[in-house]
Amino acid sequence: MNRRQIRVLDFGDGSEPLQLDYPDSRIFSNCSSYGDRVLGTSWNEITVHHRGQLNYLENPQQTIMEGLYHAVDGAEFYPVFYQDGSRADTFLVRNCKAAIDNLFNLNLTISLDRGASIPISVQLGVAEYRVSQISPPFLIARVVSQLLTRLVKRDGVDGLLNLDNFGARNTNDHASFRVNGFILSNNHIRNVRPLTLFSNVDYALLDLSGNKIKSADRLCRALEQFRATELKLDKNPIARSNNFPGNIRSLEKNFKVVNGVPFKKLHKAFSPLNNEIDLETDGSRLDANNMWKLSEYENSQDWHAFMVPDPHHEFSKDLFFDYFFISVEPDLSEFYPCYYKYIETEHVFLVRNCYDQIAHLVNNFKLEMCVPSTNNSNEERSVSYYLRMNVATFKQHHVDPEQCIQKAVQRCYVPQNRLLNLDRFQSNECLQDVVVPLGKTNVLAHILSVASRQFMTTCSEIRLCRNKILGVEKAYVLRRMGNLRAVDLSHNWVFELTMIKSLGELPLKSLVLHGNPLCRNYRLPSEYVRAVTELFPQLTTLDGVDLQTNPGQSPQKNFLCDTGAYELVGEVFLKNYLLEFEREEDRWNLSKYYSEDSLFTLTCNYSYNMIQNHQTGPMMQRISAYRKHARNLHRNDLSNAANGVYVGFSEIMDVLMALPRVSHDFHSLQTDVMHYDGQTAIIYVTGLLRDEAPGGSKSIGNVFLGFSRQFVVKFDGDGLGLGKRARRLKITNERLNIMKPSSSMIKNAFSVNYPDPSDRLLEEDSLDVKDHKLLLFQEVTGLISTWCTSIVEEAEWDFERALKLFIQKNADKEIPDVAFA
Repeated sequence: MNRRQIRVLDFGDGSEPLQLDYPDSRIFSNCSSYGDRVLGTSWNEITVHHRGQLNYLENPQQTIMEGLYHAVDGAEFYPVFYQDGSRADTFLVRNCKAAIDNLFNLNLTISLDRGASIPISVQLGVAEYRVSQISPPFLIARVVSQLLTRLVKRDGVDGLLNLDNFGARNTNDHASFRVNGFILSNNHIRNVRPLTLFSNVDYALLDLSGNKIKSADRLCRALEQFRATELKLDKNPIARSNNFPGNIRSLEKNFKVVNGVPFKKLHKAFSPLNNEIDLETDGSRLDANNMWKLSEYENSQDWHAFMVPDPHHEFSKDLFFDYFFISVEPDLSEFYPCYYKYIETEHVFLVRNCYDQIAHLVNNFKLEMCVPSTNNSNEERSVSYYLRMNVATFKQHHVDPEQCIQKAVQRCYVPQNRLLNLDRFQSNECLQDVVVPLGKTNVLAHILSVASRQFMTTCSEIRLCRNKILGVEKAYVLRRMGNLRAVDLSHNWVFELTMIKSLGELPLKSLVLHGNPLCRNYRLPSEYVRAVTELFPQLTTLDGVDLQTNPGQSPQKNFLCDTGAYELVGEVFLKNYLLEFEREEDRWNLSKYYSEDSLFTLTCNYSYNMIQNHQTGPMMQRISAYRKHARNLHRNDLSNAANGVYVGFSEIMDVLMALPRVSHDFHSLQTDVMHYDGQTAIIYVTGLLRDEAPGGSKSIGNVFLGFSRQFVVKFDGDGLGLGKRARRLKITNERLNIMKPSSSMIKNAFSVNYPDPSDRLLEEDSLDVKDHKLLLFQEVTGLISTWCTSIVEEAEWDFERALKLFIQKNADKEIPDVAFA
């Protein structure tokens, strides 16, 4: 093996550069021993061969490092000079024999939290170590020493050592006697055993939130002699386990408060409705018969209870508040329901400091909640409710909505990516006891104002996905964010572009709107792009598509017939299905979606004449599994075609398990929910996937395949969506089609350019010409616009090829009836 080229690494911190001369060319992989080699103190190079499988993750490097630290099992391990690549990442380590031994014990394979296994390779002694070179332990001690001179104050507690997002570090600095607590949040910590060094001292705070702590026994042993007023464990697996907080009961004498709740009340899932309030006797009832008494409570600072009857539990929590907030006036005081609970036959929640809102609900709506007409009922109706005023006084340990919002916004910020991720904001753990309706324009404006004050110059992107947002007003509050350039509003309830026009006041370069009802207002994607760019002329990227290279055809990614179907193309079904299909070890889990009555068919339109002659053999081997199970009517007679229909979960799973391992390019997916009535749905998805060769064979490089899947699904139980609580989804009919991807799909595959030399180079049509072709194709075929765009793009805008492709798809029954206008 040829020796690698000599490299010199200068860290720019005053330390002596490293000269990587690779004196020994041996590289260890897939083995359990490095033989008679002596590690010594030289630098070693480790390569993680992820093969691009983690590119869809938000932070692939963090995922890899977590897998490595889990593999070394607590041994000292300090990577330096981390370099990420499209197929492999590399870094250097030294003086870590125990860690390297642990890696070899695992046959140089690391396991990730998502279940995947990634091979690594090790090259020993790639550079000689010198005393003046970079030293991670010295750097860590120096930073900690600096932090000890800058102890912070949080929640009224002084003298806290702030190691938030710092990494697992420790010090015996002489200044530690001034430390009053430790902030160790967001460091991916699994074991807190080093804290035994700080035992038998009374501290104010130990913040372990946002880590990877799973074992209650290990935690209790490590903290057996550690004492502090408050312990924070939220956002750890241990806090989400069914046994919590009973599994840490042995620490009751060590800590007075856990996650903001007194330890003695922690096991009761503390809420005033559980421990302090008797709704039958506490407070005074206010209903339609004595509304005139409301003025007596104008200056009250106490809690008031809303009691909304629902004897058959018709409304889930989400749907209940969707209806309730219809009556809330956005121009009055902020209205944040707290401690929501369904008690016997009533929805109950507490509010305070919002007298004008209560007066509005009493005087203008007469204590009645409006229930709009639905698919099951064409009549609008109302539900009468009542209040119990002054049911409890406010106490220090009670929830404060404003403080919860401040903490939630803070925790949503990802400093590494300069990203404020408010996706599904209500699901934030800080908002467990308070309802914050981000879809209300005044609440959204308030939270954006809070965010702009906290992250004035640091935030460059805000994600507001899946928050039921109808519109954005007062976007000027974001002007404080001088570096804000991207906003993601996907999968909300925006019906018109005018509802977000205030965002035009910001210098945005990227905007994501797909998954909103407004996308259905345009016949063609180009019309959609024109309308958006007229309102936001400075945009360079729309829905993840570069407008300069693709000015009008791709951004409209989701075409949904009903807003209630949004969750079907997300994590509720489609995303999880495709992810489980990717992982061979998890693919059998897909059996939960099938029944004995389920039907499955597979077609494969990847023919021999689509493949270059020198690739015919290897390529056909790679797609033979698809062709083996394919049911192509133009190749088979009807008697043989009948054998290609697989019935029941047993036959279907046998076929699915026989198909090759793949990776989906999720950015390429085009989704369409063509029918949805609350009981059944037809879901269509098309996009690009990469066939993963067995054993990582590179004989012909990457194999990209176009695919489409059509699912006909049925929901048992009480249904799905915003209006239902239970959900049991079964696939009654599924069709998978494998086809040749277009050159544009291959070019943008997995954000990597894979040019296909066999592709015919076409002169790019102008946008007007493409619009004309789409309209003409729609007139000839009678297809709806989404299907027209899909087929014409697949034919690379060659009209004759598009017509032939349409005829072929129609003959193969790949085009459903609902695709025709």
